[in-house]
Amino acid sequence: MIHYRRVILSLSIAFICLLSLSTPLMAGVTWTTVAKGLAIAEIPVESGGLRSSSITALRISPSEFEFMLLMRSKEGDAFTPEEWAKRYNLTALINASMYLPDNTKSTGYMRDKGHINNGFIHNSFGSFFVANPTRSGIPVVDIIDRHKQQHGALLPQYTTVIQNYRLFSASRKPLWPKKARETSIAAVAKDSSGNIVFIHCRTPMTVRKFTKRLLESHLNLVTAMYVEGGPEASMYLRTPQTSRAWAGRYIGDFWNTENKQWILPNVLGIRTKAHR
Repeated sequence: MIHYRRVILSLSIAFICLLSLSTPLMAGVTWTTVAKGLAIAEIPVESGGLRSSSITALRISPSEFEFMLLMRSKEGDAFTPEEWAKRYNLTALINASMYLPDNTKSTGYMRDKGHINNGFIHNSFGSFFVANPTRSGIPVVDIIDRHKQQHGALLPQYTTVIQNYRLFSASRKPLWPKKARETSIAAVAKDSSGNIVFIHCRTPMTVRKFTKRLLESHLNLVTAMYVEGGPEASMYLRTPQTSRAWAGRYIGDFWNTENKQWILPNVLGIRTKAHR
């Protein structure tokens, strides 16, 4: 009887592995609309575990949503993603950036509407998320590649600026090393249609593997920036129909922190323009 059970278990595991191997990693992305100008998709990733793994992408149309940078240094406190969303009527949010040990200051340049969280432009950070322009004729939201664009002339034309690491170059070359720590990841990107994409991956992997998966998918990204890693990597969605939180995890933790929401000092959120 014990031998029979072992055979059944072995066959079951083999079947699950075959299913995971047959996952169409190069298949087109299927978007599900959750609100006007807002859609969600799951991009499968290879995983050595028995649980299915995926990268979640939230595509945001700038014509329907405004972007808000909320900072502990300006608002006076830090909150969980759900608390940030409820307090400021946000439809979705993601980490704005990594932060220093004081749990307040961003690791790179960050400001919003005259409030400066960090006035230092980090030499190693190659991306600037910008929003809320001071004049017409330029994109209402963009991600500037400082190695391709004249960021010195562009940054003063926006009231919201967040600096972070690039994930890949203008020629679509992954910029992170092959051998590195595996971690959960949160990222912000722009696609070829000018949409902004919030991206979250709970399954720990190297940033290079994460980047390659984004590039080989059909997300049509033209630029992307890393905003956080590890258990604090977070994303949140809140609509009248549903709410959902995505959180990172420790490498050795498979179950216990899936629904945990971490207190975040700085978040990038969206709100429908009708709420202005």
